[in-house]
Amino acid sequence: MMNKILHTKNKWTAGACYVIGLMLVLMLSTAVFFLTLNLLDMQGPDWKWVRIYGAMVWLYFWQYVYYRWMKRHTTWWTELTKEKK
Repeated sequence: MMNKILHTKNKWTAGACYVIGLMLVLMLSTAVFFLTLNLLDMQGPDWKWVRIYGAMVWLYFWQYVYYRWMKRHTTWWTELTKEKK
């Protein structure tokens, strides 16, 4: 079942899996980032720039990691970028 989802020929399935997977990865990485900040006691106005810019870098990093994983191990990207004939 999982192999059929990861290597699909259906454009709607590929698009839905891409969006749902990206949302899950970004939500999980955001939760980990802010839990780490709380554990390291980086709160207050002095740490505001770390929370803002750190979250931006953290999310862009995980978005890129997800993109690389998706291109290597699934057919979603090739299905979404394939041109109609």
